[in-house]
Order: sequence, then structure tokens, then C-alpha cells
Amino acid sequence: MDILSSEIYQDFKAQGLISAHYGNDTQVYNIVPAELAGEGDLVFVEHEKYLREVIKTKVSAIVTTAEIAEKIQLENAAILVAPNVRMAMAYLRQKYTDRNVYDSEWGQVHATAVIHESVDIPSDVVIGPNVVIGANVKLGKAAVIMANSVIEFDAMIGARTVIYPSCVVSYDCHIGEDCILKAGCVIGSDGQGFAQDADFHHHRIPQTGRVVIGNKVVIGSVTTVDRATYTETKVHDGTIIDAQCHLAHNVVIGEDCILVAQTGIAGSSRFGKRVIASGQTGVLDHVNIPDDTMLLHRAGVHSSIKESGIYAYGPVQPFKKYIKNIAIFQRLTEVWSRLKTLEKQVAHLSEK
Repeated sequence: MDILSSEIYQDFKAQGLISAHYGNDTQVYNIVPAELAGEGDLVFVEHEKYLREVIKTKVSAIVTTAEIAEKIQLENAAILVAPNVRMAMAYLRQKYTDRNVYDSEWGQVHATAVIHESVDIPSDVVIGPNVVIGANVKLGKAAVIMANSVIEFDAMIGARTVIYPSCVVSYDCHIGEDCILKAGCVIGSDGQGFAQDADFHHHRIPQTGRVVIGNKVVIGSVTTVDRATYTETKVHDGTIIDAQCHLAHNVVIGEDCILVAQTGIAGSSRFGKRVIASGQTGVLDHVNIPDDTMLLHRAGVHSSIKESGIYAYGPVQPFKKYIKNIAIFQRLTEVWSRLKTLEKQVAHLSEK
């Protein structure tokens, strides 16, 4: 990175991410956290409590809010005003310091990749070592498929989607545009479908549906999304799924949801839009979660939730009720001792 602060302003002015440029036009070589700021660095200051330490340094550029910018008096720094500092952080770092997935040490298509003759490879696609791509796979422009990943027959990979090493996209599954599949995730594995006979022996029910992933979806490392029994398991646009999550067959996840690590969602459950499931959330099968619901503190959802809100624990309960209950639970020994004392007192009075 080697750029003038005025150039950063010009790059993002039209989008509204940077709305003003004050102070000197400085040279910026790196983006760093506030506590590591020095000469040539750009930092983001979202809260005033970080400002005191930053202004002691020789930082070259500060991205901050209009309110904080008014309080900064530095002779040799550029001040870039951002209506949303975290949004500015996201896009400045994407543009200037992110990994360039197209700069592959292996060239465009590695010689060890096994690609079926029916596959059309756009000129800007990057395919790494030992990748396997099956018959009739559709690759969008500027897609990246890294080492050891497998794309089975009839799958579709959207434009600019990045598939990190050792992923599997199973047959007939569809991945949208601008998605990120992190290392080791599996899209389209067989769902858990079995029938039992009178002796409780298990008999496999073929899972012949598919998985459809929307646009701008991020799926974390070692996450598994099972294919549907008949139709589609579906993840809608903009959803973020963390590492080591599991979505079972026929699950539907709405737009812009966030599923944090080790969340498990059983078959045929449905999430609305903007649902947040914190770490180790567990959801039973055929459960519906409405839009704008938060599931916290290892939430265990045993039945459908009727109203949007914040829920916690297991079985889930409204968050305000949960906070009161957990406060009482922490004093359970004391409450129990007082109860036993009261029982003895009542017994003593009954004897009189």
C-alpha cells in the first residue's frame, strides 16, 4: 500500500463512505490498529476514548466521525470523515490491504487440476492444484477455486465467488455470486435421512434435492450444509455463517442472518430475515424463527417462536425473563437454605 490520503478520499467519496478530507495530504503505507499507530499509518477511530493515544503518535491519517474530527488538532495528519467508521474500515481494507486471491503462485489453472471437457473456463477464473471439476459445471466470471477443492457434476459457481482449499460443492448445488466458502466446508452432503424397521435397523432414504446458496453469502471453515431430501436447502442473500456450523436437510435461512460458530439447525427448520444465532445455538427440526430474532447464550430452540425478540438459554425464554431467572439461579443454595429454615420454623409452630 502506497497512496495519498487525498486519493483515498477520491476513491470513496462517490460512495459516501468518506465524506470529507481535512488537514495535510499525507502518504499512507499501511492500515493498523490504533494502539500500533505510527508514521505512515492510517487508523480508524470510532470512539473518542481511543483518540488520546492516537494523537500522541505520528500517525499519517485518521478515519473518524465528524464529531470526533472537530476535536482533533494535528499538524501533520490527514483527517478523513466517515459517516460509518466500521463501513469505511471494511471497504478501505478490502481495497488496499486484503489478500489478492487472483495473485496465485500457481498461475491461472494449475496443471494438476482435473476438469471435465464439458466445462467452459472463463479467461479470468483461477483454479489451484488438485482441484476436481465434474461434468457440466458452470463457472461464473472471476471465480476462484483453490487447492484440493471438488466441484461435482452439474454444480453452478457464481461470478467472483471464492472457494478456499479443500471445499466440496456436491452435484447439482448452486452457489451464488460474490460468495466466500472458507476452507473445508461441505455444501450438499447427504442429509440425515433413515427409516427404521421393527428391529431398529437403519435403512437409508436417498437425499436427492440440492443446496442453493444466494449472493454475497459467507460460509465458514468446516461448516456443512446438507442437501434437501426432495427439493432445496436454501441460504438467502447476505447471510454470514461462521465456522463449524451445521444446516440439515431442507433448512431455509433468510436474508442477512448471522449464525455463529457451532450452531446446529435440524431438518426443515426455517429462519426469517436478520436472525442472529450466537455460538452453540441448537434448533430442533420443523422450527420457525421469525425475522429480527436474536438467540443468545447457547439457546436451545425446541419449538417455533411466535414473536420477534431476544431469547436465551434452553429451552429458550424471553431475554428479560432469562436474566431474572439466572440471577435467582446463582443464589439457589442461599434460597434453598432459607427455605429449609422456614420449613423447620413452620414445623415447630405446628407442634405447639
